[in-house]
Amino acid sequence: MILAFDIGNTSIGCAVFEGETAVASWRIPTDPQIAWEAYATLVEESASSNGIDGAALTGGMTSSVVRGMGPKLIQAVHSLWGLTCTEVIPSMDLGIEVAVSRPELIGVDRLLSAGAAFRLSKGAAITVGLGTAITADLVSRSGHFLGGTISAGVRTSLWSLSNRTSLLPQVEPEAPKSILGTGTVDAIQAGVLYGAAGAVDRLVQELSQASKEDPEVFVTGGDADLVSPYLQSRHQVESDLVLRGLAWVSSNSS
Repeated sequence: MILAFDIGNTSIGCAVFEGETAVASWRIPTDPQIAWEAYATLVEESASSNGIDGAALTGGMTSSVVRGMGPKLIQAVHSLWGLTCTEVIPSMDLGIEVAVSRPELIGVDRLLSAGAAFRLSKGAAITVGLGTAITADLVSRSGHFLGGTISAGVRTSLWSLSNRTSLLPQVEPEAPKSILGTGTVDAIQAGVLYGAAGAVDRLVQELSQASKEDPEVFVTGGDADLVSPYLQSRHQVESDLVLRGLAWVSSNSS
């Protein structure tokens, strides 16, 4: 059984896998200011509250898009249970071929998601990551990662409106009652959420046309359940594609 960490800018997806089957999953906050010792306590408490006995774990895998966070989680896991935790990088075997000129410049989370989607679809796939950023990526029927897009996520847009204007308030990312916002808060919620969904629909359309292979669309990330109901594109929600990718790497590494 391995403990996997998907370290994002806002939160860390955590899961325990037996082979490639998820036994438990949960999230903890991302905070680069917290020392590894504090993360050791947080990991131990959250694992225990999810019914995980650290003594049953045999290793760990992590991916990170936050500078310095990978080593903290690695040290925390080693201090708790003496486990070796491997940080995945783009040059490792992720189950797909990275068909871009500079693979090292692609976020490993995007590659892990693409690999997991390719195995689920058994063919061409589009992955849409809905987190601090919105990523939309294409993998071909032959398992080649072809690239994609990055734009601002729902929470990033909400934060930007509050922090880059004089009078707009900080608003929570909640589902609007209607597209017709009758006050500032619900107008912001409607604009950002419907706007994000519209952007995703257009990105999926453009990537599908570029693919010419009728790819399956997978929506993942912390805001997948929030945005999914507003999408017009045919899709399925797989909230933990990155963690699935980590489990595959663990099961297939020598």
